[in-house]
Amino acid sequence: MIIMVRISLIFNALEASLKKFVILFLCLCASCTPFTAQPVPGPDKQGAGTILGGALGGGAGAIAAKSLTGAAGPEGALIGVGFGAVYGALTGLSHDLIEESQITLLSQEKALKEKAWAQDLLAQHYQRRLELHPSRDIFPADWFFEGDGHKLKPEGKILVDQIARLTKNRMPWARLVIASYSLSQDPESEYSSFINKRRAQSIAKGFVSGGVEPRRVFTKSVTLPSPVLVDPHDDPFRYHQAIEIIPLDY
Repeated sequence: MIIMVRISLIFNALEASLKKFVILFLCLCASCTPFTAQPVPGPDKQGAGTILGGALGGGAGAIAAKSLTGAAGPEGALIGVGFGAVYGALTGLSHDLIEESQITLLSQEKALKEKAWAQDLLAQHYQRRLELHPSRDIFPADWFFEGDGHKLKPEGKILVDQIARLTKNRMPWARLVIASYSLSQDPESEYSSFINKRRAQSIAKGFVSGGVEPRRVFTKSVTLPSPVLVDPHDDPFRYHQAIEIIPLDY
């Protein structure tokens, strides 16, 4: 008889321990916030964690009250809401901070890769310049623009920024002319003039964004009957449209 009582007490204790474990597990799961594979800027998970943790924590608290007291009262649910909301908010906040750190690191890595790419391309350009036109700084327009477009393409923006910074370091006080060239048998071609003006303005804005003082930057549109430059090692049509950076007082 005594053995049966002891066995019954052991089973009761195990059952109570199991219930507590299940309740603890539910409370922890209830407070978890959604975490996406891709980092998302902003406090999106802190708010989501508060709401989700509060809702599920309330349910877990109600289950706890039912399991431990035999009656589902509002006290357990309220306690669950409080703990779930606080824990969910803290968990969401920690996830937000981790994501912000990830986004910052990814942004820095991308900027370093873009800078390295631009500097490598410009190093090749300046090497060719020594062979072809050492006294002039002429670039093919397709480095910056698509077709006959006048808006800088993404890689064009990166190049303009690097050229502007290099120019500012080399010639901090010089006035600069951004000249845009295109081919036309009609020297008064309105279309060529329009494209050239817009392109020169786009690059001038990039120079200003790169730190060059606006009052030192000027633009020039030039329509020519033949290319401003012919590179024997490159596509013969490459410089039918071109951009030149001209220092006025260097």
